[in-house]
Amino acid sequence: MIDAFNTFQVIPSIRRLGDLETALASRRKIILLTDADIANLPALVKKVHTAGKEAWVNLELLGGFGRDQVGIKLLKNFYKVDGVMSTDSNKLNMAKRAGLITVQRYLIGDSRAFDTSLRFLRTLKTDAAEVLPAVVAREILPDLRRATDIPLLAGGFIHSSREMKQIQDAGFEGLTISLREYW
Repeated sequence: MIDAFNTFQVIPSIRRLGDLETALASRRKIILLTDADIANLPALVKKVHTAGKEAWVNLELLGGFGRDQVGIKLLKNFYKVDGVMSTDSNKLNMAKRAGLITVQRYLIGDSRAFDTSLRFLRTLKTDAAEVLPAVVAREILPDLRRATDIPLLAGGFIHSSREMKQIQDAGFEGLTISLREYW
């Protein structure tokens, strides 16, 4: 596991490639490339690494990518990606075996999703988990902490530095945010 979660991390989520330079110039350690595809990924990862940062991708949003064992190995060995995020635990298990940092994403939209997430968190083998949306994540953090001791991130619908501070004060290890003014 990376040392990134020794301190609270704000992870820029790059939804527009034009925002990458802002993230690279920031003091952030991890860059989440959510607007990447197999054609531009090598150049993006190289830029991120040249800036001394880690390059993560969201498997569900990576365009043109085959989400099987061969594809996961390509991410690690050819594309030089450092970490992956996904809602798919099977893909994350493959990524973990390939040596990538893995973050399980949970979208909590109702009590059933909450119960399912708690059940999965108890047996989770990933390096961290992200809970969305952040406002819900803050409310259920005590339950999440009882289910797991891995680093927890919050993300989604964060619109202010006040909300970011609330997430940090609540006890999360980090957050993902696409608003560049907060990187």
